[in-house]
Amino acid sequence: MIDQEMLQAMRDLLTPISNQLSDIQHEITGMKYDIAGLEHKLNGLKLDMQRGFRKNDDEIQTLVAVLEAKGILPKAQ
Repeated sequence: MIDQEMLQAMRDLLTPISNQLSDIQHEITGMKYDIAGLEHKLNGLKLDMQRGFRKNDDEIQTLVAVLEAKGILPKAQ
């Protein structure tokens, strides 16, 4: 076998491997985008939770103030 034939045979053997590696690389890139999207959604959920907790705290403070003002709840010391 001459050198050119040997090189062509090696190329023919390596081409499917190269294609598979390229496909795997594309899949990994897609997964990275999916993870970034999930992280974005998670950060949004965290922010919504924090807003909800703040709103609940405000509502509880308002309720306590009203109950204290009406004499239903003793004033906090």
